[in-house]
Amino acid sequence: MPTIQQLLQDHFDALIEGGRLSAPQYRAASALRNYRTAALGGHVQRCPNGHVERVWYNSCRNRACPQCNGLARERWLQRTRARLIDCAHWHVIFTIPHQLNILWQLNTPALMDALFAAARDTLLELLADPRYLGAQAGLQLALHTGTARWICTRTSMHW
Repeated sequence: MPTIQQLLQDHFDALIEGGRLSAPQYRAASALRNYRTAALGGHVQRCPNGHVERVWYNSCRNRACPQCNGLARERWLQRTRARLIDCAHWHVIFTIPHQLNILWQLNTPALMDALFAAARDTLLELLADPRYLGAQAGLQLALHTGTARWICTRTSMHW
């Protein structure tokens, strides 16, 4: 089975030509394609007596890389699972139209507050309705974006 790196090495140019990658996607794909290759540089490890010499290439350190971030992601999942109560859970995604991206960039805190409030209010209203769940739900809200600047900057629990 090919790795993500092999797929990107074989098809990266086609992805670029298609013009379908945003700047963050381009940076992530480029980093993953060059993971532990000479393109990212490296260092040489030598035996003090000169018997053995080995080249170690640098990792990409990209948050999307399963090699660089796999262990950290698994630890985060374990911590998150430990906080959850033993009942059914749903992953719900709220998003804004891409046409509002420029407004988001110009006033991120206000739009983030509005998005969180809309998501919270919508879910609490729907889940309290007897036609759906008829209960007071617990919510964990987290922000995930395509750039590292705002990832998980606000997480809150509402009961």
